[in-house]
Amino acid sequence: MRAPLLGYVRSVQSTVSSAATRQRVQPVARWLVLASVALILYGSLFPFRFDSLIDVGFGELLASLRFQRTSRGDLVANLLLYMPLGLCLVLAWPARWSRLVVLVWTVLAGTALSLAVELVQVYSISRVSSLTDVVINAVGTLAGSLAAIVYLELGTTLRIPGIAAGRPEPVPLGVLLLWLAFRLAPFVPTIDWQKYQDAVKPLFLDPSIGVLDTFRYLVGWLVVGYTVRQLWRREYALFAVLCIVGIVLAGRIVVVGKVLVASELVALLICIPLAALIVANPDRRRTALLAVLLSATIVLQGLTPFQPLAHAQEFSWVPFKNSLSDSLEVNYSVLLEKCFWYFSLVWLFTRRGWSIPGAAAATATLLGAIELAQIWLPGRSAEITDPLLALIAGVLLALLGANPAASIRLPK
Repeated sequence: MRAPLLGYVRSVQSTVSSAATRQRVQPVARWLVLASVALILYGSLFPFRFDSLIDVGFGELLASLRFQRTSRGDLVANLLLYMPLGLCLVLAWPARWSRLVVLVWTVLAGTALSLAVELVQVYSISRVSSLTDVVINAVGTLAGSLAAIVYLELGTTLRIPGIAAGRPEPVPLGVLLLWLAFRLAPFVPTIDWQKYQDAVKPLFLDPSIGVLDTFRYLVGWLVVGYTVRQLWRREYALFAVLCIVGIVLAGRIVVVGKVLVASELVALLICIPLAALIVANPDRRRTALLAVLLSATIVLQGLTPFQPLAHAQEFSWVPFKNSLSDSLEVNYSVLLEKCFWYFSLVWLFTRRGWSIPGAAAATATLLGAIELAQIWLPGRSAEITDPLLALIAGVLLALLGANPAASIRLPK
């Protein structure tokens, strides 16, 4: 009798804890839902060129949709676009709702939005409406919903050994997930022995080690190590880092389009003594050093190849113009990498003691200067997107809270 009663008590405690968390973050989640919808509409309808409206009924318009073949890039891009919506919606619904009701309404809302977008795309000159996209977007919403539900259960029915606060803080967890997303996109594993061999071949047949690439991976892994230390207790931190390294290296072997890079392995070796030196310093000094290294990485990447053109190129004021053109698979990988660097830099500035507006403004100013310099660099597309990403990172930090006690409560 005691075991069932204990299980029932834990179940009640879990439900109460999850409901309390949902109620606490509802105001923030509702703002993020609006932001997610705006992002979906912008990404799905850009460049906003439409044919004249066709005088047909809703039923006829709906019947015109067909299942279409889709590329891997489009598939993953649609999943990534709708996952934040599912995640935020789960947190935005009334806290008294059960998980099943929340899940059902979230997926229905995501599917309805996707269907509405596809119907509007019927009139778009550069878009192809497809029921396949509706299904993919519904799956993306479902995936985001399940991620939110799992997060709510962490620290109660689900436990990660060594997590310092029971449930991971969203900001350092977001930094870590951005790194994994950047390193493992497009997230499609394969069972192909030849692919595994091809992923390892560069280490033996062409082990080229670029100085800039090595420095970039070195700084990235140092930031990951610092992030892990914010999530896991000291005695678990090293094991957690080793697990993340193993996930990334193994993932680059089994994920299509990915290979192991000699520069990254060299960077990991350098990280061992360097991380030991950094850990010995106080937190403010560590964050200052990492912020400097991260800024240097962003500048070096932004100004490569350091060969100015004779004439300036055009500067684009249209956000995400290049990200929504050409190869989506390449573009969203680049975008995920930028999100990792910029979000991490703004966060590190706040950890150093800067205000969130000051940290976001400083990062946006740095990126704006780089974009202006790119007007004169070959193979570069100067646009407003990167400074805008830094400002978005600041808004997210303000909503989520740069530290556990700094969460901003917005009106309902």
